[in-house]
Amino acid sequence: MENETLIIALTIVSIVSCVALFVNWAGNRHIPGLLVLSLGFMATTFGVLLLTTQGSVTPIISVILANTLILGGRIPIVMGLAAFWNQDQSKIPLICGGLFLVTIGAISYFTLIDEQTVLRIRAYTFMMVVFSLANIYIIANGLSIEKKLRPVTTTSLNFGAFLALMLFSVNAVAEFFLMLVRSGAAQNAPDQGTSFMALGAIFTMVVFSVAVIIMTKEELSVEHKENSIYDPITTILNHRTFLEVGERIMGVALRYAQPVSLLTIDVENMDQIVRQHGYKVGNEILRHFSLTASDRRRSEDVLARSSFRQFRMLLPGVNEEGSKVVISKIKQALLADDYVFRGKKLEVFVNVSAVTRREEDLSLQDMLQEGEVELFRAKQEAAGTAPPAIT
Repeated sequence: MENETLIIALTIVSIVSCVALFVNWAGNRHIPGLLVLSLGFMATTFGVLLLTTQGSVTPIISVILANTLILGGRIPIVMGLAAFWNQDQSKIPLICGGLFLVTIGAISYFTLIDEQTVLRIRAYTFMMVVFSLANIYIIANGLSIEKKLRPVTTTSLNFGAFLALMLFSVNAVAEFFLMLVRSGAAQNAPDQGTSFMALGAIFTMVVFSVAVIIMTKEELSVEHKENSIYDPITTILNHRTFLEVGERIMGVALRYAQPVSLLTIDVENMDQIVRQHGYKVGNEILRHFSLTASDRRRSEDVLARSSFRQFRMLLPGVNEEGSKVVISKIKQALLADDYVFRGKKLEVFVNVSAVTRREEDLSLQDMLQEGEVELFRAKQEAAGTAPPAIT
């Protein structure tokens, strides 16, 4: 089979795929890993095109530089996938980098010193299989992590991830097959093995770029669902979802004649923190408080952020005395669990009001309004004693 047509097709597919990935990144820059993925893919495709120049260009360029780009470009791809799937601290890219250096050394040796084309192909094949297995592990592990940390992902099809898993699995097997059928001929030679390699490269480029774009679209869909349910800063429920869940809790409490308590919590010194340290630190303080409050509640209690510095906590089955215990636990936890910024401790001061209702008065809207009134009253009572300054 003549490979000239395949090489032309490979060139066109390379350009289109690279452009598609960079456009995908440009439109979704907030998603981690996409730029690194695009750069790694571009390096790999350029290396594949250089590999087709064997016989017409010196081996230093057509073999060593080409293989360096192909294999070296796989490292950013591994890094990009790790960032995309919340595994920034993974050691796999570092391990792949070490094996890459050994492989390039072997390819250079079997090209310039002891010309052994078969051994060079085997070294290349081994590294490609390692990269495929590394990508499979990262994506599979990422899916597991996502389902634990982001419940919304359980409703996502993850078609892009499974498409990528299929691609890397096929590549791992195909590389061994190509090692058996390929001769030592250059890739642009009319050889069956090199034709398979060109077709495989075209298939990989198309499927990989499509898989990344689908993964990006699915991530955007998950983010949209999360933002409609959770507060994006604190990752707890937003106010709209709190109202929906709260109405169901009221229905259950009414059915079983249980009391329900509502805590309205105001982070009193949030404005002061923002003025002194900016909104970024303010957001960190809000996250710190939400984590602290979440750790001091039962699984059936509902915590949500209702405004910039205000939170609500619904306590089904808890009476007046029980709500006081919860308030005490939250305040003690804030005193014991410091937030440190640039070596300075930032204390969080809160005002809390508690409203408890029983069967005859179970109305969430009435409790929310009364909670605001009680919170205002609590602030007025504390107006004579200003909170200590931030240390």
